[in-house]
Amino acid sequence: MSPENDETDETEETEESDAFQDLARELYWAQDRASRARMETPEIRDRLHDLAAQLRADEKVIIPHGEGNLASPSRWRRQMKFRLFRLMRPISWRYDRLIADDAELTTSLAERLMAAEAEIARLRAQLDGDDEAPRS
Repeated sequence: MSPENDETDETEETEESDAFQDLARELYWAQDRASRARMETPEIRDRLHDLAAQLRADEKVIIPHGEGNLASPSRWRRQMKFRLFRLMRPISWRYDRLIADDAELTTSLAERLMAAEAEIARLRAQLDGDDEAPRS
């Protein structure tokens, strides 16, 4: 093999790995969207309830659970991020509360939708039963 072929092979491998990473990223995000579209009303209600509970818990702590923006490999940067976060936290507390209120309201709407779906199913079954009954 010539040195030119080695360089070409390395370039192709890099391009393929970049393309593979881009494709994997797109598939990851597309998968998340598709799974939400297929969710049933009870699943949506449960996830909204979990979100509201998590936001209510985050509202009461200084650093919310799973806050990934504070991570940094260097110590001084991590400390600076933490200080800025502490400084701005009172602003985000309000939004934690507001988003939790919104999630709870949406949960109650999902529960009403479940009741309406059950009522519609009952009425359809009743209509189907009436259609099958002989008429005199």
